[in-house]
Amino acid sequence: MRKSSWILTGSAVVLVAASAVTRFTLYPDFHRIPSDADTTFHYRGTASLLNAPALQAGDSAHAFLRDLPVTLDWRVAVKDTSGETAVVLDRAVLRSRDGKQLNAARHTWAVDRRTLADRPAPAGSGAERHTGLVISWPLEPEKRDYRFWDTGIRKAVPARYMGQESVEGRDAYRYAVEATGPLADPATVKALPATLPRSAVTVLAAALPADRRPDEAVLAALPEAVPLTYTSTTARTGWVDADTGLALNGGLHQTVLARTQTPDGPVTLFPVTEVTVKGAPASVRKQVQDASTAQRAWWWLSTGVPLGLLAAALLVTAAAVGLARRRVTADGGPAGGAGAAGDEREGAVTPAA
Repeated sequence: MRKSSWILTGSAVVLVAASAVTRFTLYPDFHRIPSDADTTFHYRGTASLLNAPALQAGDSAHAFLRDLPVTLDWRVAVKDTSGETAVVLDRAVLRSRDGKQLNAARHTWAVDRRTLADRPAPAGSGAERHTGLVISWPLEPEKRDYRFWDTGIRKAVPARYMGQESVEGRDAYRYAVEATGPLADPATVKALPATLPRSAVTVLAAALPADRRPDEAVLAALPEAVPLTYTSTTARTGWVDADTGLALNGGLHQTVLARTQTPDGPVTLFPVTEVTVKGAPASVRKQVQDASTAQRAWWWLSTGVPLGLLAAALLVTAAAVGLARRRVTADGGPAGGAGAAGDEREGAVTPAA
């Protein structure tokens, strides 16, 4: 085999190796949460909240801020990675439309960089224990139910697959998550009073619509210092890109209620917060664009580039084989042809002898 054939054959081997490296090394490394991921999704909606200054002043008419226009900014940022584990900051800030902060929550999670399910927390990361999904969905979502961690009650609850829909032209799976139970988030519990004077409870009850007020006889029977417990109810809806697992849109309705125990059982006294939000249109469009970009990049690394390199390797191999055949022919052809040529030469010499 001549030098040029060796070069072509070696090039074909390199192309095949590059195809395998792209598909089985570069693509898996790229197809996971990036170590520098940092995104913020914006929601819009309304909130009803306790008005602490009015409550302290005994102003029952303004004890609640009802249907206040709000924004909710939800940031998810990777703080550190260790192999297939990402330590992720999860921060949500509720603001009034004029930018005033009304509430905030902050958590740190350890999640799998592909499935986004719980992973053991690296030492010193400060990640909270949880089970199931917590910040988003797998990069390859399926048409099935998952387990989703609710931060309000600190339990995993079903995230039910509800069907396939379109979000801004992209196929999306819709999931619904519902959770209710005693409020267990430590930061939220710490921020709420364990007791309130009966007079304050009466003021708050008077500010509620008639169909939501506790019975007056129940209020009258309360002790001077009313012990309080809290329940959290959350309903989430997520529209998840079918090809990349990116959340394209989301809806959230969350309520925290104050309750107390009476001889006849627990009684709901008043709502503490009630928030209803859905993805802002600009954020939805950005998520759709990001999903399209990610899908194209993943396709090139998983399919387009590897197949292109294999096709190039086949062409180079064919060129090497063709070159080798031409050289064999130029050097005298196959063995049978050479023998025939020899006979002709012997026949031409014989008569002269």
